[in-house]
Amino acid sequence: MNNTSQSVLSNSFPAQPEPTARIETQHRRILTELPAPATVKRLADAARVFPRVNCYQPPIIWDRAEGYQVFDETGNCWIDFSSTAVMTNTGHGHPEIRAALRRHVDDGLLAQFSFASDIRVQLAEKLLAVAPPGCEKVYFWTVGSEAIECAFRLVREWGLRSDPVKRHVLTFVGDYHGWTLGAHQLSGTDAQKPWLPNADDGIHHLPFPRLTAQTANNTDADWRNCFDKQIQQLADDGVSSTEIAAVFIETFQGWGALPLPVAFVQRMREWADEQGVLLVFDEVQTGFGRTGKWFAHEHYGVRADLICVGKGVTSTLPLAAVLGPAEILDVLTPAEITTTHAAHPLSCAAALANLNILEEEQLISEAARKGKIAREELEALRSRFPQHISEISGTGLLFAIHVADPQTGEPSVELAREWTWAAVKHGVMLFQVNRSTLKVVPPLVIPDEALVEGIRAMGDALESITRSHGA
Repeated sequence: MNNTSQSVLSNSFPAQPEPTARIETQHRRILTELPAPATVKRLADAARVFPRVNCYQPPIIWDRAEGYQVFDETGNCWIDFSSTAVMTNTGHGHPEIRAALRRHVDDGLLAQFSFASDIRVQLAEKLLAVAPPGCEKVYFWTVGSEAIECAFRLVREWGLRSDPVKRHVLTFVGDYHGWTLGAHQLSGTDAQKPWLPNADDGIHHLPFPRLTAQTANNTDADWRNCFDKQIQQLADDGVSSTEIAAVFIETFQGWGALPLPVAFVQRMREWADEQGVLLVFDEVQTGFGRTGKWFAHEHYGVRADLICVGKGVTSTLPLAAVLGPAEILDVLTPAEITTTHAAHPLSCAAALANLNILEEEQLISEAARKGKIAREELEALRSRFPQHISEISGTGLLFAIHVADPQTGEPSVELAREWTWAAVKHGVMLFQVNRSTLKVVPPLVIPDEALVEGIRAMGDALESITRSHGA
């Protein structure tokens, strides 16, 4: 990418239109330079009215989206590999969801606070019906970060009631759990953040047990021992297992679609049962069929004590929740936490329609089946560019391409950003992760041929970069 290009949205993407090759297939269409000349002024307006922190995605103004495709107002069309940041599991604007919303707008409640309503009860019952055994109640929220905050408060209250020292919470280095105060401290490398004078000293980040070429020969016993060593190190640092209330786990680390080793998680479950520790799985990105199962922690064959969900629960409107047993969700007394918009009636209507679509169209098994196609194509892409792609990780329709500098072999945020923009110019919509990865997370409704075409177009995009660099 031309490093002298002015950034329209205070990031590294270009402000002024760049040449593109004309593309027109059944699934994607690029007719203009990008950013489209007709949208440049509005992009500049966006940079003027929005804070920089919200201005880092490719400079495309979305006009509409349907199914697995995104359109701008100038006639360009992209195969969507973003799912709007891993949200639109049942696709963009599914007709059944649109119809459910229209019916509700015409006839139903448009606000309700914490009063009961039939649609809210219906949704809670439906969620509990698809949830794993042990989930008895649903604590509704609006966005995923709120669900994490809720779970954080619940496990702390639950732990302190059983033992006054049981307040410590574990998570893993590299996990992302949200942007609010508690969720942000649970994320990253440790609880201390530059803007926070006094971090929560009861939050501890364990090393992430990453599956790599170096650990490929680890046995189940090795991974079980790895977990035990981490807990022993924590004890050596002054925190015993009896003081730990819960472990928060991003079921697949989102930035890299990274799973945990199964034996590691199973040993963690055994230890948690032995010590009276709760396991909280963050399924905000991975729930509702994204990985080929209703919930991604099912891949590990373990029980969750609490499950935090959001995004794909509606595939559209804001809604999140914590699912779990009554003994944990009932620890707070009435009115101790209130929220005006949690489980808004419109969001409930969208969620009920969305869950029905997942079942009726068998999208969970479809995600598992299509995931095999995606894996084969992505591995072929890696074979084509072995110096640029160090790893393909993920399952179902949750994948990440790990990008390397071909000269050094080190992870490259810069190349990942350049490739993201090149892919968009080739008719594949990606979202920037701000890490050395490209996430491939299309809607579960994507046709097989569009999935294959999109991945191969990403290869063409990387080829264009290597040609421009003379590599």
